[in-house]
Amino acid sequence: MRSIYGFGRYFRFLLRRERAMSAVWIVCVAGSALLFAGMYPGLFPDKESMLTMATTMNTPAMVALMGPVYGLESMTTAVIMAQECLIWFVMAVAIMNIFFVNRHTRVDEELGRHEMLRALPVGRLTGAVTTLFGAFALNAVISIITALGFMMLHIEGVTAAGAFSYSLSMGVQGFLFAALTLLAAQLFSTSRGVTGSVFALLGLFYTMRMSGDMAGNALSIISPLGLGLRVYAFYEDNFVPILILLLEAVVTGTAALLICAGRDLGEGILPARKGREHASRFLRGELGLAWRLSRGTIFAWGLGLFALGASYGSVLGQIDAFVNDNEMIQKILNTVGSYDITNNYIVLILAIGAILSSVPVMLLAGRIHAEEKHGRLEQLFAKAVPRMKMFLAYITLALLESFLSLFLLTLGLFTAAWSTGAVELGPLLKAGFAYLPALWVMLSLSVLLVGAFPRLTALVWVVFSYSFLMMYFGRLFDLPEWVHKLSPFGNVPQLPVQEFRLEPLIVMAALSLILGAIGVVRYGRRDIG
Repeated sequence: MRSIYGFGRYFRFLLRRERAMSAVWIVCVAGSALLFAGMYPGLFPDKESMLTMATTMNTPAMVALMGPVYGLESMTTAVIMAQECLIWFVMAVAIMNIFFVNRHTRVDEELGRHEMLRALPVGRLTGAVTTLFGAFALNAVISIITALGFMMLHIEGVTAAGAFSYSLSMGVQGFLFAALTLLAAQLFSTSRGVTGSVFALLGLFYTMRMSGDMAGNALSIISPLGLGLRVYAFYEDNFVPILILLLEAVVTGTAALLICAGRDLGEGILPARKGREHASRFLRGELGLAWRLSRGTIFAWGLGLFALGASYGSVLGQIDAFVNDNEMIQKILNTVGSYDITNNYIVLILAIGAILSSVPVMLLAGRIHAEEKHGRLEQLFAKAVPRMKMFLAYITLALLESFLSLFLLTLGLFTAAWSTGAVELGPLLKAGFAYLPALWVMLSLSVLLVGAFPRLTALVWVVFSYSFLMMYFGRLFDLPEWVHKLSPFGNVPQLPVQEFRLEPLIVMAALSLILGAIGVVRYGRRDIG
């Protein structure tokens, strides 16, 4: 027990630090889950509309996005809701846990906070155990609130068992990613290495689930994201996957604690790569330094976006065959008229990929603020390094990344779908690059916040979250057009389904230029730190 001495006081300290951030996550995750669930009775008022939606979800594109369809013989509103929403809320909870654990482990070590806390009467493992327990408590609170909220909504098909199978699947997968992040914090010596590795693992698990669900093999069950969907919430309410995932989390967390007990503070088990004895000539400039510090982010996101495009492109050839064999889908398409399912699938994938492509752009634009918070800019600007040129170097990289991200996304989609003959590279690149002005708006918002409102830099992620929610749920809930256009991505012409319109792209490009210029000027005038 000496290794976790002071656990109670440390946990109260963690609660004090997390009271605002955790409250925001609880409200956002649980509140969003209940808000969307409450809309479903109006969307699907009868069995016919439910069966139509369920059959639509059984297309390869939708199975790749959300997982396998179940309960067709006894479809209810709750089953439809669970199949459409669970995977996305699991992803949100996983991201929450990654940031939570990394913030209280590797980030605190980098900033020297753990060294100060270790000087107090606390055990060697107190910090790690408290963080893991805090993540467990946070997931438990979200799961309980979500389950109780479902039971109060009076949605057709909602039962206590279904509500808890849904919410516990969400919570236990979040706890598993908390344990994985704690393990990564023992392996890597930097916070970027921790988040990068766990996010890569999250992407790998999603790809495994998607491939396994499409092929109908065990690869999906090996992935925690696929196994968690096998609870079949509000239908079978199978709690076995939840127990398996909980066991995986306990084993992973135990392994992380065992490693933590034997490693040096501030170090990782995996040794950092030794650099050159003398720096290259390229590091003499601001752009070279920015590239050197950011190249890992650029490479990782480039590879991930190419893999994402290739994953979705690989199922493109199966869509038409599915429609030809499905009378229900044929009836749906005949009521719509000249509906091209392949092109609409491409539009959906490019919209998802474009929103995700804005992440590395925003990270690069905000990188200088991260260096500022860590106290490294004072040492840099003490030399003959103009702060404006350093900021512009990161902005230049972010601009180049906007082109690179969309190019690799569309190239991955084309490479995997080329054999089907359903797509051509030229039109596909045109459709992908149409999202460039939207990415520039996200970039300029990051620049504006870093330059003028450095304490509010997290607001850009609110815009990102809103854009993703509108892309996925906006059409589903038939929200007004102006609600979609509040997101920069909602103003992009959806090629090749819609006609190309240059006006909104020019407006967004001009807006991004103005916001970016204001941010750069304000950054040059404000105090550092």
